Amino acid sequence: MTSFRSATPVQLVALTVGWLGLLMAIDYTKNPHLWAANRAPAAVRPSGLALWVNHLCCTGCLGEVRDALARIPWVDAHQIRAREAVRTREQAESAGPAGDYGGWIDVGLTDVTKVDFVEIDRALRDRGMVASRMEFGGPQHFRLEARVRHMCCGMCKDALSRISTLERARLGRLRWVDSVTADRAGQKVIVHARYQDPGQAVDVADLLGAFDEVGLPALSLHVLADAEPQPRVPGASVGR
Repeated sequence: MTSFRSATPVQLVALTVGWLGLLMAIDYTKNPHLWAANRAPAAVRPSGLALWVNHLCCTGCLGEVRDALARIPWVDAHQIRAREAVRTREQAESAGPAGDYGGWIDVGLTDVTKVDFVEIDRALRDRGMVASRMEFGGPQHFRLEARVRHMCCGMCKDALSRISTLERARLGRLRWVDSVTADRAGQKVIVHARYQDPGQAVDVADLLGAFDEVGLPALSLHVLADAEPQPRVPGASVGR
């Protein structure tokens, strides 16, 4: 007859501590924002936007970008700066061919809740310019709300919900996207961003490209940095 020997109290404690440590490590990896809430509050990081403008060869191009962005109410017109020195028009006239004509523009924001990335794209294109990258950073946790004109059936909704599985996502360009939910009745799409560490930024231009890729372009794309609404429990009372 096979005999069994029970674990000793020391072994039970060791097993308990080991499993507790493993589970805490898994929880920390999957939910870093919950652990961050228990730490001392960090200084509030200002929200910022950086644009890679594909053609920024001289001050004439820079002037077009500034004029386009300065007209947007929630952009700080005094905080639109090229990250590196830009040639004057005279210097560009005499300079030879360049290997890369693009450059970064750092843009100050006056109100992150008013930011519309589609408005930025449209304003630049109206002035003959375009930004292939829109890197947004600041809030540690946020969502993006896109409005779409067309979402006529369940297949449309399904296509939008699959944005995070597109090829560009598999290549890592949308790795910051946690999940996507489509609201057919409201004709809007909520993109939930993963928790952002200090100094991290996400490229929103790739997300706009993803909407185009599924054939349902975004009419607007706003930042939602407030707390996510909690689902109501049926039968629950509402406090006064």
